[in-house]
Amino acid sequence: MIGRGIQDTSGFNEGITMFKNYIKSAIRNLVRYKAYTIINISGLAIGMAACLLIMLYIRQEMSYDRFHHLGERIYRLNKISTPTTGGSELHAISAGKMGPALEHDYPEVEQALRVLPWFGDVLMEHGDIRLEIPDVLFADRNFFSFFDFRLLEGDPETALSEPQSIVLTQETAQIFFGDTDPVGEQITGYGDLAYTVTGIVENAPPNTHLRYDALVSWATTVPGFGALNMNWMNNWRTQAVYTYLLLNKQEAVSNLEAKLPAFMQKYMPDRVEQYHLYLQPMQDIHLKSADIQYSRNLNLGNITYVKIFAASGLLILIIACINFINLATAQVSRRGREVGVRKVLGAVRRQIALQFLGEAVMISFLALVAAIALVELILPVIEQATGQQLPSIPGNNLAMFLGLGVIWLLVALSSGIYPALVLSRFLPVRILRGDLYSGKGGSGTRKLLVTTQFAVSLVLIMCTIVIYNQMNFVRNKNMGFHKDGIIVLPVGNSVISDKYQAFKSELRNHPDILSVAGSQSVPGGGSMSFTILPEGKPETENWQADIYPVDYDFLKTYKLEMTEGRYFSRDFTTDVGRAVIINQTLQKSLGWSDPVGRRLDIHGETEGARVIGVVRDFNIESLHHPVDPVIMYIDPSRIRRISVRIAGSRIQETLDFIASKWGEFEKKYPFEYTFLDKTFENFYLSDRQTLRTLGIFSVLALSVAGLGLFGLASYAVERRSKEIGIRKITGARPVDILLLFLREFINLIFLAMLFAAPAAYLLAGKWLEGFAFRAFPVWWLIFLLAGLTVMLFTVLTVGTKTLRAALTNPVNALRYE
Repeated sequence: MIGRGIQDTSGFNEGITMFKNYIKSAIRNLVRYKAYTIINISGLAIGMAACLLIMLYIRQEMSYDRFHHLGERIYRLNKISTPTTGGSELHAISAGKMGPALEHDYPEVEQALRVLPWFGDVLMEHGDIRLEIPDVLFADRNFFSFFDFRLLEGDPETALSEPQSIVLTQETAQIFFGDTDPVGEQITGYGDLAYTVTGIVENAPPNTHLRYDALVSWATTVPGFGALNMNWMNNWRTQAVYTYLLLNKQEAVSNLEAKLPAFMQKYMPDRVEQYHLYLQPMQDIHLKSADIQYSRNLNLGNITYVKIFAASGLLILIIACINFINLATAQVSRRGREVGVRKVLGAVRRQIALQFLGEAVMISFLALVAAIALVELILPVIEQATGQQLPSIPGNNLAMFLGLGVIWLLVALSSGIYPALVLSRFLPVRILRGDLYSGKGGSGTRKLLVTTQFAVSLVLIMCTIVIYNQMNFVRNKNMGFHKDGIIVLPVGNSVISDKYQAFKSELRNHPDILSVAGSQSVPGGGSMSFTILPEGKPETENWQADIYPVDYDFLKTYKLEMTEGRYFSRDFTTDVGRAVIINQTLQKSLGWSDPVGRRLDIHGETEGARVIGVVRDFNIESLHHPVDPVIMYIDPSRIRRISVRIAGSRIQETLDFIASKWGEFEKKYPFEYTFLDKTFENFYLSDRQTLRTLGIFSVLALSVAGLGLFGLASYAVERRSKEIGIRKITGARPVDILLLFLREFINLIFLAMLFAAPAAYLLAGKWLEGFAFRAFPVWWLIFLLAGLTVMLFTVLTVGTKTLRAALTNPVNALRYE
C-alpha cells in the first residue's frame, strides 16, 4: 500500500515535470521563431477582437427591456392590417379602448396599459424657463407597476392617476427646478394647461425601447374627465395607441391569441376581415420590429443586423484560425527535424501532439490579451464609424469572462489540433532524411483552407458592394418630389399657425425664398391613416388612406406632378373642404380609370368630397416602405408645418431672415427648422452603419487573410526553393517564377468565387428585401469587382514573398545538392 502511494506520487511529479518542459519548449520556440509568432498572434488577435466587438454589440442589443421583473409576461398588442386597398402590413398601434376591454373580458390579462408617445416636441414652461421636450408619453396610471422604471419621488400608485398630472425625469426636473423639490409644483405643458408635478422618475435607461422625458396621465385625455378631451385616443376606431398586456402566466399567450378573433367580432365586427390581432413579446420589440409600421419614437434595432455582424465576426475568426494552421504547416521543414530528434530519443506521438497543442494554447492566450487591449483601444473609433454605443469589456461579468474563456479554448483547439496531428505523425526516418513533402494530403488541406479564406473575404466584399450600390440608389432615387432646398418649420399650436397667411406673405418678400407652403405634415414627417368610403364601394369594405391637409402652394413648393385633373385653386371656392386630390396608388387600388369627378367620404373629416385630380406618386416615407394611398385636401385650420423652398445661395442669410420674422410673430415658441433632405438621410442611418461596419469587417477579413496568404507563400517558397534555383539557372526570369506561383493562388480564387457568389447572392438579396424600392444589382459586375479586389490583394501579398525568393542567388538553394 505504501509502495503504491510512492509510485502514484512519482507519476504525478513526472507529469508536472513534463508539463514544465512543454511550457519551456513552447516559450523557446515562440522566441526562436519571432516572425512566425508575431504573425500568428497578430492574426488571431484581430480575429478575436472582431469577435469581442460583436459580443459587446450583441450583449448590448439583447439587454433591451430585460430589466423588468415582469418582462417575460408583458406583450404588446399588434395587428396584421389587410386594407381593401391591397397588401398586408404589420402595425404596432391599436385602438384606445382595446386594452381596458381585454383586461375586463379575459382572465388571461392581468393588467392592460396604454401608452402614446406624442407626435413632436412639446413646449413646457415654468417661470422664466421654456423648454421643448422631445419625448413626452401619455400613459395609464399603472405605468410604474407595469414597468420597472424607478420612481425617485412620488407615489407610483397615484402619480399618473389624476388629470393634468405629470412625472418628469431627473434631467428634465433639474432644468426646470434645479435642486429644489418639484413635487406639487406646476408646469405649463401641452394645450397650454397647468400640470401638477406628481413624481420624479430616473432618466430612461439606454436599453429600453420606450424613450421618455416626461409622462402625462392618460386621464388628461379622457372625454368628460380630462381637459384635453381627446376622443381619438379613447375610441374603438382610431388606431394610434400602444397597448401592452401583462398576462397572468407566460403560457396564456396561445389561449388569448385564440380568443382575439372573437374579441374583434364582439367590438369591431366591421373590421374582422381587415384586422388580425396578435401578441408580440415586449423583449422582442427592440430587435424584431423592423417590419412593423407605426413604431413611432421608439428606440429600435434590427435582428438582421445583429445576425450580419455576428456572422461577420465569426467568419473573421475562422480566417484567423486558418492562418494559424497555414503558418504552422509552413514551419514543417524547420520543426520537422526537432520532431524527428524527439522521436528518436523516445517521445511518442501523443507527447509531441500535446507539445504543439500547448503552443497553440499559449499563442491563443497571448492573442486574447492582445485582442482585449485592441478592443479597448479602437472602441471609440468603432463607435464613431458605426454609430453604435458599445460598453467596455466588463471585468466583473461572469458571463463575459466565460465567453472569453470559450473563445480562447475554441481558437486554441480549432487552430492547434490539425498542426499537432500533422507534425506528430511523421516517421523519424523520413524526417531526418528530409522527406517531409511526399503525399498530397497536406497540400490539398491547405488549399482547401485558403479557398475558404478567399470565399469568406469575397462574400463580405460582395455584400459590401451591394449595400453601397443600394445606398447610392437611395441617395439618387426620384422620390416624386424635390427634397433639396426645402426647410421645414414646425409651427404646432403657436401663434403662427393662426396667422399663417400673414407670416407666409412676409417670408415671400425675401428674394431667395422661392415658395412657401403649409400643411399638417410633410414627406418624411409621418401621416395619419383614416378610413374612407369611396363612391360605389360597400360600407363593409375597409378602405384606408393617409390624409394630407395642405394649402394652395404645396404642389409648387414640392414640385409635385399632376397626372390627371387639376390642383387646388383659389379661383374655386368649393375647393376648400369639398375637393380632394388622390395619388396614383389610391387610384389603382380603387380601380378608377376616370377618377376625376368621383366622390368619397373621409371618416371624421369630410363627406361627399369630389376628386378634382390625381397626383403622381411621391414617397412620404423611406424607400423601405411602399407608397401608401394618399388624399390631399385644403384645410387652413390644420397647418402644423411650413415648408420653405430657398435658393442655393446665401442659405445662412435666408435662415436669419426667417428667424427674424418668426420672432416678430411668435414670442413663446423658439424658432426651429430642419432640412428635408437631412430628414430623409436619417431614415437610412442604420443602413449606412451596416455599410460602414461591413466595410470594416471586409478590410479586417482581407488583412487577416493576407497573413494566411503570406504563410502559404512561405510554405510554397520553402518547399520549392530548389526548383526556383534550378529554374533560374536554366534561364527563368523573376517574373516567370512569380507567375508560376500566382497561378496556383488565382485558381483558388476562381474556385472560391464558385462558392462565394451564390452565398453573397442569397445574403445580399435577403437584405435587399427590406426595401420596397431597390436597385437591381449587376451581379456579374459585382462578382468581377470582388474577384479583382481579392486578386490584387493576393498579387501584392504573395508577390512580395515570391519575388524575394526569385531574386535570391540560386547558389544558396543548391549548394548542398
